[in-house]
Amino acid sequence: MLKPYRAAVIGTACTMAAVVVTGLISLKDEQPNKDTSQALAMERSMTADKEQHEAGPILTLARAADIPVVILEVSAEVEEHQNTEPETEAQTEPLPEETAPAETIPEETEPETTEEPSEFDGYVLPVVDVYLNIRAEPSTEAAVIGKLYVGAMAKIVEQSGEWTKISSGTVEGYVNNEYIVTGIEAEELARQDGRMVATVLENGINVRENPGMDADVLNIAGQGEQYEVAEEAEGWVGIRYSENITAYMSADYVSVDFLLGEAISIEEEREQIRKAEEEAARKAAEQAQAQEEAKARAAERLANSQPVDTVITEGYSASYDDTYLLACLVHMEAGAEPYEGKLAVANVVLNRLKSGYGSTISEVIYAKGQFTGANTGALASRLAKGPNDECLQAAVEALNGVNNIGDYRNFIGLGWANYGSYSSYTIIGNHCFYKR
Repeated sequence: MLKPYRAAVIGTACTMAAVVVTGLISLKDEQPNKDTSQALAMERSMTADKEQHEAGPILTLARAADIPVVILEVSAEVEEHQNTEPETEAQTEPLPEETAPAETIPEETEPETTEEPSEFDGYVLPVVDVYLNIRAEPSTEAAVIGKLYVGAMAKIVEQSGEWTKISSGTVEGYVNNEYIVTGIEAEELARQDGRMVATVLENGINVRENPGMDADVLNIAGQGEQYEVAEEAEGWVGIRYSENITAYMSADYVSVDFLLGEAISIEEEREQIRKAEEEAARKAAEQAQAQEEAKARAAERLANSQPVDTVITEGYSASYDDTYLLACLVHMEAGAEPYEGKLAVANVVLNRLKSGYGSTISEVIYAKGQFTGANTGALASRLAKGPNDECLQAAVEALNGVNNIGDYRNFIGLGWANYGSYSSYTIIGNHCFYKR
């Protein structure tokens, strides 16, 4: 790499010498002669050609205080001389100095997220409509040895491929992984399929109407009592106090747990079915016996019942309002009874009127302790809706003197009748009309 530079410098030095000699010759009158001018021009021309042809070192002439000064600029790129010697390691350009590696800034990575532990880790719940088969071996061809119903839980024994070995109740076998969940998913499913139960931890815990210390106390709960959880509020647990009532207890005095079932073996299920069938047969037999006994009692009552002939007696003059009121009372008391039962109820009112229970039909009907529905809103509701045609007809016929119960002034449903206490009675439909 240094050879071309030496050639360029030597060539330049020769040219300088020629210029200096020519300049010294012309110092006499400070003007170059013709020959000198031509030589200088030729040299300049040669220098220019060389610059263009070889792109070699650039030579620039300048004058300062009448003394020629040479400024040498070496081109960044120099062609190699044809006779250059092979480079050696010493002639190679030095490598740049090694610099300390820049401090490496570690790339930011998102922290690994880990699922929160769940009390259902290590347990499974079935994701099915009714139940999941438990098989003796991890295969759909294996025998079914038990069932894991919705709302039941099983412990994981081991997992392998598409099957999981579980243990629950008296059953240990395999279930398909496609139909089970565990961990957080199982916990969420348990809230849906299982039951949450609140267990009272101490005696004398107030059961309140609403969640608050100022709410009314409905009852006092004892230690160990359990209630199904309806909801959980801040500091309070809502329990199913009755079918339509949610009550509340302080969360400090109850523990809330999932109530989940266990797997059932095929043998246990068959035994349960057998017992259920026996119980159903027993209840059916009891019901049949009860029906026979009821028929026997009904036959006895009918045998002891004293039929009353329908007669025409003196009629009763009533206003339109009293007639409408009587028909509505008949509908309230005997709307589902046969026509004879409707007529009998209308005559009970008229018999009481004749016996001095009141001076008008209205007074008799609204007398204290006579017709319960008259004072509870039932009669008012029927007055707003109106009676049906049979009830209106029965009221009109009774007012016209048609009587089918004689002087009976009382009636009661057959199920509540105390036949032994009546001096006489007659049964019409589902009512017993009697006198003491």
